[in-house]
Amino acid sequence: MSEKKIIHLKDNISSEEEIILINDLMLNAKFGFYEYEKLKEQKIIFNLKLFIMPKIYEDKSLEEIVDYDQVINMIKKIISDPINFLETLADKIINEIFKDQRVFKVSIKIEKPEAIEECKSVGYEVTKVRNF
Repeated sequence: MSEKKIIHLKDNISSEEEIILINDLMLNAKFGFYEYEKLKEQKIIFNLKLFIMPKIYEDKSLEEIVDYDQVINMIKKIISDPINFLETLADKIINEIFKDQRVFKVSIKIEKPEAIEECKSVGYEVTKVRNF
């Protein structure tokens, strides 16, 4: 009769990647370079991946996590100011996100679905990594 071994994985498991996702955040803003874009609000769609340092969570406080509500509120605040280009908008958002030292990489895609009639959307996508 063979001896059974019990393998405990819990102590041997670690996170390789932890990602906060914000998918299809749809906000309205007066945004763009052309004067007609600044006259009325248009829809802007945000998709973000925030790569964070692995951590053991105690599940007791919002300070333990990168709070997606705070990220969304920060994006709302940024788009309330006049900005001409998606590239500038992405940089402002990423720079603000990187103020949280737990975030080491951010991928963001911003789309304008109403900009060009013949397209589902036009947009900009970039991934930036924190320099350590």
